[in-house]
Amino acid sequence: MRHRSLLVLLLAGFCVADVSMAQRVDIQPVQWIIKESAGVDMWAYIAPDGKTITFSRAVDRRTFELLATDSEGRKPVTFLKSPPAASLTRGAWSRPHRRLAFTGSGSDGSDMGLYVADAHGENVKRIPVKGLSAQFIYPSWTPDGRSVVVVDAAAPSANTLFRIDLESGDSSALTDPSRVLAGMPSVSPNGKWVAFAGQLNEGQKYDQTKNQIWLMPIGGGKPSPISAGQGRQPDWAPDGKWLAFASGRGDPAGHHAVFVVDRKGHNLTQLTEYTVNAQHPVWSPDGKWLVFSAQPGEQADVFGLARIFVPDLPR
Repeated sequence: MRHRSLLVLLLAGFCVADVSMAQRVDIQPVQWIIKESAGVDMWAYIAPDGKTITFSRAVDRRTFELLATDSEGRKPVTFLKSPPAASLTRGAWSRPHRRLAFTGSGSDGSDMGLYVADAHGENVKRIPVKGLSAQFIYPSWTPDGRSVVVVDAAAPSANTLFRIDLESGDSSALTDPSRVLAGMPSVSPNGKWVAFAGQLNEGQKYDQTKNQIWLMPIGGGKPSPISAGQGRQPDWAPDGKWLAFASGRGDPAGHHAVFVVDRKGHNLTQLTEYTVNAQHPVWSPDGKWLVFSAQPGEQADVFGLARIFVPDLPR
């Protein structure tokens, strides 16, 4: 396979990583978990037991319920014993601490809150978030279980990543929106890095279709793109060596496939066809498979859940 790499550039104050332009294709068979969905199934995440899958299903176009199934697609059940809000989205597990963080709001999107529940869907706590707008989403845990990183989509200076202390609710900015507009974050297993979907701020409005995958030290530093081309919705492999993400690069219909890339920006590999229009790929705790939302047919507003097994990747 012929490799080409970008030169190290200085671009708008950012150090751009040495990222591979080459792309491998290693398409894996798709196994459907929920194919006959009643609507939109999104934001799947695999629980600490390695079997339970939490996800949100659209009750209508604005309201989501938080459900649980497994890799065999057993009948979905309500995950929370007492739902704290009308619409519950973007659940993410801290597997070492057996807790689920998620966002909740009214059916009209009002009263956005950050919540944490235990592995049994009980002991739900609302975090007293301070200093953010009402449009913060995509919580991603730090390994110590004491904080999450979110993106505030309506921050005063545009899309910004923030770290939220789960005890106090205090928030601190991680990215500079005057330089980069941030999307969904994912904190590395060792807690040293945060990957996120984002784009250079060149005066444009944020457009998630223009994102690529970036990497930055969580303690501060300049973000660098780690794969050339469009990409969003990153998720770290449990060993911290790979990132999975969704990308519509190269598809004229704008559909997405699952890709993986190593943390140095090399070995970019496409794992699904674009026809499934994959969204939000997430690794299993053992790193052997990925679950994601996918379209079972031509109907654009229907998404189920599917998975693929991860092939042997370069070391």
